[in-house]
Amino acid sequence: MLPNILLKIENSLKDKDILSIDELIKFMSLLRRYKKGEWLYPGVLIRKLNITSSKAYKVLEILKDMDVLEVNYELYCHTCNTFEGTIYETFSQMPTGHECEGCDTELQPLINSIVIYKVIFDGE
Repeated sequence: MLPNILLKIENSLKDKDILSIDELIKFMSLLRRYKKGEWLYPGVLIRKLNITSSKAYKVLEILKDMDVLEVNYELYCHTCNTFEGTIYETFSQMPTGHECEGCDTELQPLINSIVIYKVIFDGE
């Protein structure tokens, strides 16, 4: 991401006071490498910043509200812990009666999907 959008994000997150200074520094360093069209998984924030999932989603929702990110969905099998690989913009696009390729568990969109975020604006 370009410095102009990073500064806006940093200022917005400081105002919201969700992340500690250390977490904010780590987040901004991580965010620098993302470009338009790339996927940002909440789990990456949770692992890299050592924060709760609630905190990660709050931060990502702020970026969504700033029109930096958009919400997408990916099927995830909780039985064998694998992602199915296809990303969907809406639940209605997700297949019904789809089976996990790893363990043949039937995947239901409302139960077996996770929210992921796509970078739609990186300052350019």
